[in-house]
Amino acid sequence: MKGQLLHITPSKQQAHILMRWIGCQRFIYNAKVQDDRYFRTFARKSLQLVGQYAPIDQTYSQYKAQAPFLKEVPSQILRNGAVRWRDAYSRFFARLGGRPKFKQRHGRQSMLVTSVMPRESLVRIC
Repeated sequence: MKGQLLHITPSKQQAHILMRWIGCQRFIYNAKVQDDRYFRTFARKSLQLVGQYAPIDQTYSQYKAQAPFLKEVPSQILRNGAVRWRDAYSRFFARLGGRPKFKQRHGRQSMLVTSVMPRESLVRIC
């Protein structure tokens, strides 16, 4: 993946929007981790599902019903949360790291923003 690492100094209003976006991206990532854990626990206990695992995909729309605040965030931000989870799982299968774990609120905060991001969303920040 080719990209640039940017360090920005946003205003208070911009920081608030960015932190909301980061939190929503983390929410999607953690929801995918939780679903995976639940499915693996269920699969262990059920003889019918032995050998099956949660699908490793990029879907995230099912979480919008659980958390209505996700509808206020650009869909690219949410999709990138699911992409980060899928990439972490791919690294796990390639034996380059451990199984994806819950991300926490404190510590280093980052967000994946791709070139697909609509200009209107970025203008809202500026």
